[in-house]
Amino acid sequence: MPLALLCAAGTVQAQLDYSYQAVLDFSYGRFEPSGFYRKYRFNSNSLSASFVGATASYGLDGGWTPGATVETFLRFQDFKTGRKDSDPLLSRNAFVFLNSPYGRLRVGRLQTLLFDATARFNALGNSIAFSPALRQAFGNGNLIGVQGDFYWDSAVGYTSPNFDGTTFNLISSRGERSNHGDLNSANVVVSHGLLAAALTAQHVHINNGYDDPTDETAWQLGLNYNLGPAQLFATWLRTHDPGLGVNSWAASAGLSWIVGPGSVVLQMGQAHATGVAIDRKQTSVAAGYIYAYDSQIDLYVLTLNDRVSRQTSGVSWAVGVRGRF
Repeated sequence: MPLALLCAAGTVQAQLDYSYQAVLDFSYGRFEPSGFYRKYRFNSNSLSASFVGATASYGLDGGWTPGATVETFLRFQDFKTGRKDSDPLLSRNAFVFLNSPYGRLRVGRLQTLLFDATARFNALGNSIAFSPALRQAFGNGNLIGVQGDFYWDSAVGYTSPNFDGTTFNLISSRGERSNHGDLNSANVVVSHGLLAAALTAQHVHINNGYDDPTDETAWQLGLNYNLGPAQLFATWLRTHDPGLGVNSWAASAGLSWIVGPGSVVLQMGQAHATGVAIDRKQTSVAAGYIYAYDSQIDLYVLTLNDRVSRQTSGVSWAVGVRGRF
């Protein structure tokens, strides 16, 4: 009997899988958005946002795998979690999932499809601090770019199986507990040979009775062409919000080119928002070099010139190290 119990325990253990994941990004630099005073400080998300997390899953017969993922952002500059103080403890991702031959289902706090696509189709990846595409889409509040956060609470997401290089994704959310709404997004991602593309649609409707209502629709096209030593990137984003009376567009083009042991990255973005009480233009140009020290550690230097109409221009730079584990 004891031998049988040990064998059974070994079988169960073999089906359980768990892993830890982390990105630790630490830099020092000058940070000066257009229209603001420059600050020299340490930062935790110059090239990638710092986070730690864990994933556990349990393999079942027939390709069915339930599991859970929890992740939180880290801020080394003030030794706190989250991107900001109002973020929840598990600020990056917190969801349960079910993988099956029919696709992947997730429930919980999820990163939006629009953020995923913008990070994938630009030369600076998910660099909120220096990527023109991400800054203009998600870093300008209600003036340029999309409404709301790029993480949705109480969300349900579905990813289809890969159909010969094509996948479909859906996310629906009720929003934050204190600010309920209807948030929905869908996209299709196609990757064939040297070319990859994504078409993403997002609709955010929030009317809590005291803030200005949000009823925004956003569309984005992302492109990537792989030339071997170099990759070309482009995004085009269009938003329409009749509630606030704002329309905007944002376009970016970028290049990542292998030079020596690292890569030169270049990216330019331009955006324009118009409405009843707004006419705002923004142009951002970023450049940098990312040195691959080894398979896990990157050293980098980045710079950004940011110009918004009728505001002083801003010049930012950072020197840092990123570890991926």
